[in-house]
Amino acid sequence: MQDLFQKYLDNQCSSEEIKEVLAYFANAKNETELRSFILNSLASDNEFSAEGESYFNKISEKAYQQITKRKSKIPLVIPFYRKSWFKVAAAAVLLIGAFAIYKLIGISKPELPIAKVENTKQDVAPGGNKAILTLADGSTIILDTAANGKLTQQGNSNIVKLNNGQLAYNALNEKPTEIVYNTISTPRGGQYQLTLADGSKVWLNAASSLRFPASFTGNERKVEITGEAYFEIAKNASMPFIVSANGLNVEVLGTHFNINSYADEAAITTTLLEGAVKVSKGNALQLLSPGQQAQVTNNGPIRVSKIIDVEEVMAWKNGSFVFNSTDIENIMRQISRWYDVDVSFDGSISKELFSGIVSRTSKLSQVLKIMERAGVKFKIEGKRIVVM
Repeated sequence: MQDLFQKYLDNQCSSEEIKEVLAYFANAKNETELRSFILNSLASDNEFSAEGESYFNKISEKAYQQITKRKSKIPLVIPFYRKSWFKVAAAAVLLIGAFAIYKLIGISKPELPIAKVENTKQDVAPGGNKAILTLADGSTIILDTAANGKLTQQGNSNIVKLNNGQLAYNALNEKPTEIVYNTISTPRGGQYQLTLADGSKVWLNAASSLRFPASFTGNERKVEITGEAYFEIAKNASMPFIVSANGLNVEVLGTHFNINSYADEAAITTTLLEGAVKVSKGNALQLLSPGQQAQVTNNGPIRVSKIIDVEEVMAWKNGSFVFNSTDIENIMRQISRWYDVDVSFDGSISKELFSGIVSRTSKLSQVLKIMERAGVKFKIEGKRIVVM
């Protein structure tokens, strides 16, 4: 079993061997051995700190519970490129990689043939830090090619590109004579981070935009977004922070939250990680607590989920894709945005659900190969992916 489990970690197991591994660990008395196998495997490449081992124990328990719940129906596992994760030095990432082995359980049919993505000449690199800043007068700055240092001044704020590639609005010690608005936009295959004049931090996902004042004045701080963004709002009780997205308003004083407002998604979602927010649309209003998510459709009410997968919601900001019982259309929308490719479906669209964790630094071919092992077939035509 030790040898078989090592094959499992290295993605070398056949469908029958995968079933054997999972069936073996569906037995409660093998819990200790399961953890031992994983820990020994990881320790062969890296040493863990005491804090790392404590975290490992927590995720191992969660992984074990997931396996035991599925013991009546052992599915195929979407393989995980374990070796690529070991190139990362951080122990926390390694532990997330270990957990991914168990989260990569997808509903699929082992007997399905697996397509091959062999034409590496057509491979697509992952996205990166790319954005365009549009100033109040309509002029633009391409941020990914701009030199570090002061770029310009807007209102009473200096705009500075930091050495880490991020953008910062540094407020001057003078009262603004007028409010000027700037817009930062990321293309498909881009992401960016900036600090606003009040100290609030914003992370923009691919194909997103943020319109904001160069400096804040008055009795509120208001910005507008399209696409997806994560906010860490600087506290200011006398000046609430308001995010507007397609008619939805999220009002906060100081908190951490994520908004997904892509036009091709079924609903606008607001996920609260820390603090409290007030979500409103028209006359409807809901208050969120940490760990809750508000979902708003075009003509529907504001629905609040009390239990959501924060790891999945925040995966994009943390450098990975996390799919937890996700349909193929949702998965391909995320891939399309990050790799700047078009996606089409040949024939009927599968209703099967898939789970997995993949680094956003992976090339497109690596991601597709992982999904192929779950029975999904692809054809690449330049920058177009056809799902078979």
